[in-house]
Amino acid sequence: MALSRRLVWTGTLVYLIYVFLGYTFGLHFNVMFLAYCGILGLSFYALVGSLPALPIAEIARRFGARAPVKVTAVLLLLMSLGTAYHWLAEIVPALLAGQAPQTVRDSGSFTEPIAVLDLAFWAPASMLAAILLLRRNPLGFVLGPVLLTFLSLSSLMLVPMGMAMDLRGFKVGHTLYAIALGIAAGSAVLLALWLRESKPEMPSR
Repeated sequence: MALSRRLVWTGTLVYLIYVFLGYTFGLHFNVMFLAYCGILGLSFYALVGSLPALPIAEIARRFGARAPVKVTAVLLLLMSLGTAYHWLAEIVPALLAGQAPQTVRDSGSFTEPIAVLDLAFWAPASMLAAILLLRRNPLGFVLGPVLLTFLSLSSLMLVPMGMAMDLRGFKVGHTLYAIALGIAAGSAVLLALWLRESKPEMPSR
């Protein structure tokens, strides 16, 4: 598999793990539970199996000078800060008031799994990738396309999820759809630019 496609595949696996962690721990038990567990497990072990084979230094060398390094770093930095603010603006006042956040009370769950995933993994990973890209660290050239793939998929899927919530009486609003589509489109364009700048592999002799 070409290195550029492996980065997209890795980002897709990260997205599947993120989504199905939320499903398995965040949704009430239902008939799809075993399917959620199966997809989560397969995605996790596929990711673990593929990571050691990623040639980080070679991937970094394959990207030309026109790769959108700074723009990607800025986007990931803004997404990291925006995600942290989104959750902390709700969690911190609730903690100070000695109660659970409204989203947790509305869902009837013990906690908010997506907040855990975002604050513990997504936001720090985006911040780290942005810093590595600005320093032109080889690992940043791997994390950049991987997280852009994740961001494209996760933002795009917010639209049908929001529509489903609207049908169930939770008024999400069209603003969320516009923001999600904008982030998905911007991430996809940047990802395409990264892949276009990837130099082809030399044929083995």
